[in-house]
Amino acid sequence: MANSVSLHERLRLMRWLAAVGLTATAEDIARVDTAETNAMALLGAHAACEALLGLLAGVQRHTGPKEVFFWQLLEEAKKKVNTPKAKVRIEPDMADDLDAMHQIRNAFVHASNTVSAVEAERAISNARRLLELVPAKLAVPWRLPAGAGLGTAVAEVISVEAVGMWLRHADDMQRQRRDRPELATDGLARALDAALIRTHPAVLNDESSRGVQRNLLYIAATGGRNWEAEETQAQIDRLYQWVLPLALGTSPVAYQRLRDVVGRAEVLAAGVGPCRVFRPEGAVPSMEAVRGATSQTAEIIFRLWAMGSLEPRHGDDQMVAAAQSFIANPSGPAAGELSQPVL
Repeated sequence: MANSVSLHERLRLMRWLAAVGLTATAEDIARVDTAETNAMALLGAHAACEALLGLLAGVQRHTGPKEVFFWQLLEEAKKKVNTPKAKVRIEPDMADDLDAMHQIRNAFVHASNTVSAVEAERAISNARRLLELVPAKLAVPWRLPAGAGLGTAVAEVISVEAVGMWLRHADDMQRQRRDRPELATDGLARALDAALIRTHPAVLNDESSRGVQRNLLYIAATGGRNWEAEETQAQIDRLYQWVLPLALGTSPVAYQRLRDVVGRAEVLAAGVGPCRVFRPEGAVPSMEAVRGATSQTAEIIFRLWAMGSLEPRHGDDQMVAAAQSFIANPSGPAAGELSQPVL
């Protein structure tokens, strides 16, 4: 962790990261839509909301028998957030949704009532909305702009500009270009892949070496039987699809769904400015999918930084400089050339 971050700030960041993780997990579980998975999604999202309300309310550590109730957290958070100069607020409709979510949670926990998909989705939506409120209130020392999203908050914390600029870009596109959600997901793809090639020890295989690896495997294969080398490489690739997500603290299925939304950035172009992003042909993500992808991407990158595994690379300054003109005009002619379908 950065030395400039106090223990108190560190604990708050840990709570925020936990809430991001709970929300992402709830989103993933809710896809199944059974009585059991809906209940698990509701409980996870509810826990995330409690943690986020605590952060907004500024509740300190309590000892002894004193208990802080959900309605108290909500009221304290409203007092802190809904100031006369606040640009983002806990509006009455959001407060009503939070209260309804809490009642459904109690009905399940205390009376074993079933949880519908609609109720699980409302809980997840509550967590998403609170996640958008927290960053500007959470990290005062970093002077985040009003309405800053998760990506911006993570960018300021990790201080790796080659990654952070794309997280901020993804946030900006979500606010400014809701008609072009792919611009936001392009930013998330570039941020995620920029982070993965900056891990120490390295977690991402260098794509430029794949041809060399295949040649070496071919040479090692006796009798010139090239199929042995190809099969060995295929086995490595299949294993890699499982091991990489687990190393990043997520499930293989959740990681694949994330990639289905944001696509993959062309790592080889990372040193010369904005790289192309590839995604399944015809895939246009919804804003809901973009918000979920933002949570997952922010969580992965934040965790890499928190473990001390995220480091700048030589030449990052040049790459950041080369990307500035694109970031300033992401919807210009170059945007279409840099976002490519996978054929």
